[in-house]
Amino acid sequence: MKYTRVLLAAGLMSGLMYGASDLALANNDNKDVTFKITDVPGYWFDTGADIAGTRSLAIAAPGTTINFLQNIYGKPTAEARHTITSLLWPSNAKPGELIDQDAANQDNHHVTLRTPGLYVYVCKLHPYMLGAVIVDDKGTDGLDIGQQLTLLGVTPAGTLTFDSASDLALRLLRAFFIVTNPSNWKDYTLADAPPPNNMYQPTYPKVPVRVYLGGNLVKLDGKLPLLDNAIVAQGYDGKDIPKQKKPSINGVGEVWVDTQFELTNVKADKFPGTISVVEVDAVTNNWEVKRKIALPQQKMNNGHNMWPSHNQKQVYQTEWHGKSLFVVDRVTGKFLQEIEVGHDPAHVMTRVDTEQVHTGLNGEDGVVELNRNPVTGHLWIHRVISMQLDPRHPGKPTQPHAHWMGFDGATMATPNANTGDSSLFDFDENKVVSKLPTGALSIAVGMMPNSSFYYVSNYLGHDLSVVNMMTLPPSRSGENISMLLGYDPSSGSTAGTVNDPPCTATLLGGQPCLIGGLPIQTPVSPDGKFVVTGNTLGGTITILDTHSNKVVKVLACDPGCHGVNFGAKSPSALNPKGGYYAYVTSKFANRLIVLDYDPNGDGKADDAVIAGWVILANKTAPNDDTTTGNLGQGGQGVLPIPLVYNGWVQELPTEWCTKLTASQRTPFPGTTHPASCLR
Repeated sequence: MKYTRVLLAAGLMSGLMYGASDLALANNDNKDVTFKITDVPGYWFDTGADIAGTRSLAIAAPGTTINFLQNIYGKPTAEARHTITSLLWPSNAKPGELIDQDAANQDNHHVTLRTPGLYVYVCKLHPYMLGAVIVDDKGTDGLDIGQQLTLLGVTPAGTLTFDSASDLALRLLRAFFIVTNPSNWKDYTLADAPPPNNMYQPTYPKVPVRVYLGGNLVKLDGKLPLLDNAIVAQGYDGKDIPKQKKPSINGVGEVWVDTQFELTNVKADKFPGTISVVEVDAVTNNWEVKRKIALPQQKMNNGHNMWPSHNQKQVYQTEWHGKSLFVVDRVTGKFLQEIEVGHDPAHVMTRVDTEQVHTGLNGEDGVVELNRNPVTGHLWIHRVISMQLDPRHPGKPTQPHAHWMGFDGATMATPNANTGDSSLFDFDENKVVSKLPTGALSIAVGMMPNSSFYYVSNYLGHDLSVVNMMTLPPSRSGENISMLLGYDPSSGSTAGTVNDPPCTATLLGGQPCLIGGLPIQTPVSPDGKFVVTGNTLGGTITILDTHSNKVVKVLACDPGCHGVNFGAKSPSALNPKGGYYAYVTSKFANRLIVLDYDPNGDGKADDAVIAGWVILANKTAPNDDTTTGNLGQGGQGVLPIPLVYNGWVQELPTEWCTKLTASQRTPFPGTTHPASCLR
């Protein structure tokens, strides 16, 4: 028989021995399971009980009711709005065992589970928020994961079904135990530690599991496989953490990073998040964090994304788990203003021609537009722009995430996470001129420097949509571009040619394939030649050639690869024009990657290379609140200063303009802007 509570010591299960930190069973007596929804990093779905390092997993008997608590007597348990959405479930689950909401909210929810297997839940606003329940049949040996699992939102039909011992299933299981256990996040400060402490080896439950491949129950040496061995056997972990490598060629200016999960003394874990400011062109102490900004008196709950004023004197900062937009002095890091804008502001950008500030309200339906005082830089709300085609007859709220503005201030494109489409707003016509289906959980937009096309990353679709802005009305251009690169969910192999050396991932071990999947930020380079995307599923960076709209390069990133933005690179003998770096952040690793995607400036990415990286954990950097936990973790929004995109770069003041080469000052010749910021 099986245990009815969690044991963090040795035990027996049907004659199979556990290790010292193994998982037994909980809630096998039909008691309800309750997840409290929080803003605390790693513990967003919190049972309050630790199982093998995670507080986001429960084991339940068939017939158990799962409660999701977002308010207690009307008082919210978290500041943000969320959805409770079935992300992964056993393929034979009944429709009544799945859950979702039409819009993000702060309501309590529940679902009763009767079919054995693994159920994973996600918030569609904040898709790193995960909780899981294993419904276990006590009449079988091992934990019941299910014969086949179904994943939300991958295909036009809306789901993808695969074997529970397939490569995709093991990737998803591994991701769950990394995401929900902060001690499993990759810590680059351990690179100098003595072996084996310098090795990245997350811990997973040492528990026998019932998983299937090709309809057959998987056994290794006649026994059920242990969950931890099955994942480790894929070859993802167990490698030394590399020591810091600083790029040999300087950047220009500085890079601001939202280290969203870093904890500080005054704010503690209820309001996580700092800004880490990195020096990239100094003579000394270059490629180091030079300042930490927490705004402890203003809360800044999960600061997520930033953009500067045109003179680069102020930085605008959103709080994704709150309601406010903040204005920070770029030079001193001092707080200037907080303004409440609406639920869950995600990304922020300025409009080139008016310098108005636009912030997507990820928990609502529109984008808030703010006017700016040109002397003080302070903001005030002008209006909220609906992303519906006809605001008089709205459908489901769009809940836009990472929008992008046109180079001339004439347009704004939003990815609508809740409706799986993208809105294009025309400021001259003062209306949404198109609202086109894109894919499951559209999350970010990147636009060509001449506003001719834009790219939409579809997080749960694992692909990019392309929208042609030059047709009337705007239209979809071709089929979606898969970031999975010919990936076979069963074997883990790929049919593409971008993996080098070849990959041979199998249940019994091998070299995992580099794939994309779960793509997030996807900006277009300032010269319009490439789209660089951070992919969470594969933990990779993909580079797409905009001429062919094909992925031409894929490089390894870190767990939770997320944010991408372009900054100017200093000229060199190899590339006298300078070119650009792509700066890449990851949620579950504390380093900023510096990607040299076109080292010699020949317009090809075949020689793309990670030029170096910056460790974002720095307890000695000047700060406004002492860092206490998750050091440097949670990298999401990334902002190189000065801003170098077409339209914005021409607005730079002389002090910044003179730091750029002629080609950087005019990244996309032929557009209607002045030829250069030197005017």
